[in-house]
Amino acid sequence: MKTMTLCTVLLTSVLLTGCVTNDEFEVESEKFLTEREQKTALARVKNPRYFGFQVYPAQGGLGFQGQARLHPNHTAQMDFIKGEPVIEFRGRSKRNSGAALLDFSSPVTWINYSTAEMFGAVFMGLNGDVIPYRGGANEADSFAAVISQLRFDQCFMENVPLYVRMSRGSLGPAARGISKPHVDMAFGYDVLGLFETIQLNLRDGVVAFSASHSYTPNEDLLMSAADIQRVPGYGLAVNGSVYGVDTPVVLDPAGDYSFMRSDKKVSQTKQVSLGDLVYRQVPTEFIPYSGALPRAGRQMLDKYLITICPRMGKVYFERFPKER
Repeated sequence: MKTMTLCTVLLTSVLLTGCVTNDEFEVESEKFLTEREQKTALARVKNPRYFGFQVYPAQGGLGFQGQARLHPNHTAQMDFIKGEPVIEFRGRSKRNSGAALLDFSSPVTWINYSTAEMFGAVFMGLNGDVIPYRGGANEADSFAAVISQLRFDQCFMENVPLYVRMSRGSLGPAARGISKPHVDMAFGYDVLGLFETIQLNLRDGVVAFSASHSYTPNEDLLMSAADIQRVPGYGLAVNGSVYGVDTPVVLDPAGDYSFMRSDKKVSQTKQVSLGDLVYRQVPTEFIPYSGALPRAGRQMLDKYLITICPRMGKVYFERFPKER
């Protein structure tokens, strides 16, 4: 991709979802809903309180606060689809299914209109007013909605809040440039952060979820226990440093790159730390958005078994056991 095009994509994506894209971006085009189609789709809304969420006045309209209900004690282990950090999900009916990207770097969850319609998504609002996405630049109108049930393998969620891009076809920047498999939804950290543990084996393309069971790392294999940092506008970030300067670092296994930073343009960064785990001479790309947090991508993260424990506020990095 040409440099100018990539920079435009990166800027849009950082503002939109807190994420950055792969080099191959937007193979499939989006078809935006017409004004009349949007008006019809948004004609009926439900108060966020109906789903147990809070509603409050926000700039230019309404806002909401709330999270999905994750059923306890359920676990799942799933293979990635076509080697990408994408898994299959389904709704109330087994006939409704799709492919969801695991985007830990995004603070919110995204779905395209076609999939939202198929899964019976209900837009949220009050007195006819809907709740728009306010997270930054967005080339597609997007509004808050709820899907009553989502399942992946044995894990089960109810009343899942997300943002619907009012377009058909591609999921836009939220698809992160992945065309195969087709991405229908992108789970953000608002959903992924509900689990007790999520273990990512990016090397072999496997993810394991646990709704209730805590995790104890193998001390012989443990390289770092990084602290999760809560940073408004971002998804999963941990305490880290860039060449000795402390900073939160966003973990972005959905991004097909090593490392990105916004403070300077360099081909390599001499030293990056995630907790106590140190990387040296890391291939580096530039984020053309001043002040954006540095990001560790899949090519940097796939060297270790990564276990994310949102409730404990820890991310464990372990060496893979030697094969016998």
